[in-house]
Amino acid sequence: MPLEKNTIFRMPWSKNDNPIGWLEVTDICNLQCLGCYRQKISGHKTLDEIKHEILFLKKWRNVDNISIAGGEPLMHPEIMDVVAFIKQQGIKPIMLTNGVKLERQTVMELKKAGLAGFTIHIDSNQGRPQWREKNELETNDLRQHYADMIYDIGGLYVIFNSTVYPSTVQYIPEMVKWAQKNIDRVHGLVFICFRTAPLDEEITYQTGEEIVDARHLSYASEVAPDRNITSYEVYDLIKEHVPEYEASGYLGGTWKIDSIKWLAGAQIGSKKRVFGSIGPRTMELAQNGHHWFTGRYLAYLGESKVGRKIFLTSFFDKYVRAAHKAYWKDLLRHPLHVFDPVFVQSIGIIQAPDIMADGTADMCDSCPDMTYWNGELVNSCRMDEYRLFGGFVTVINRAEKEKAEVEA
Repeated sequence: MPLEKNTIFRMPWSKNDNPIGWLEVTDICNLQCLGCYRQKISGHKTLDEIKHEILFLKKWRNVDNISIAGGEPLMHPEIMDVVAFIKQQGIKPIMLTNGVKLERQTVMELKKAGLAGFTIHIDSNQGRPQWREKNELETNDLRQHYADMIYDIGGLYVIFNSTVYPSTVQYIPEMVKWAQKNIDRVHGLVFICFRTAPLDEEITYQTGEEIVDARHLSYASEVAPDRNITSYEVYDLIKEHVPEYEASGYLGGTWKIDSIKWLAGAQIGSKKRVFGSIGPRTMELAQNGHHWFTGRYLAYLGESKVGRKIFLTSFFDKYVRAAHKAYWKDLLRHPLHVFDPVFVQSIGIIQAPDIMADGTADMCDSCPDMTYWNGELVNSCRMDEYRLFGGFVTVINRAEKEKAEVEA
């Protein structure tokens, strides 16, 4: 059954009331990911600058957590102080890292400083030493290493995200199945659909009336992919091979009525099998209920396990009801499974900005990853346009423009 936007819950997030604050402490990195949209321009921010941005996000964003990003944030010399300051503000600190500098002692120190969890970016197009010739399934060994290490320390959650390319989209179902087998220690997956700014003689980039050189952007490329992966395609692929998966919430685009920029879902299962997924009604309860009790919306459940309590929502959520039925059928066949813990594991899909025919970008409506820039909130995925050119870049496709003028 095809995915329909009107059958899932539209996240109630907004620019000033959003669970996520995006904090970039440095633009220095130790890898060169093909899908990266940041480049080294200014280096490490000072601790005072970082604290100012944290307080800004707290005041104007109403955040439940702050994603500490970069560059590679673990390269910042005062990263422990950053984590501790976020925790002091009553906000959950989340570390977005490629994991290169993530060792057991570092994890323990971050936990002591107040870190809530990790989002670790691993894919096969990062130029990692010893992993250059590995595909997405082979890099599961690296994911397993980090998942086991963090699980052994305890008290932290871990989510893995990967950029999806036309050449790697085929591996998504097996990555989901790997995560299901590790549902006790992998709290979620995020798939990010790759986009690039094509360098073509028919395309002009400009801010206002001024033409700019897009070659300065890290995400500009003369070799564009043969097609763009969409959130619908990723959803369909997962659903085809992992029928227990279902989506429950989304964020749309700023222009296209049918685009889904953020697609969220969560599976319910044990180490032995997955029973099903939560539905839109449970997602709605989680968002609005959390806001009712805390004054903030929710993006991360945290390391603590929801467990069998998730089945309480089966009274009004048909998807959880089906999962609950599958759970009881499993117990009837295997009574000893009653001692197995039940987990909830999220699966997210992000579709990056798409360029419309008139050159404007279809961005994420109520973008969760907005960050501080000169006293304002801007989309983090396009902040280099501000840093290099002073504002958003408009794409002018001369061929498309001339065609439209002729048709008019």
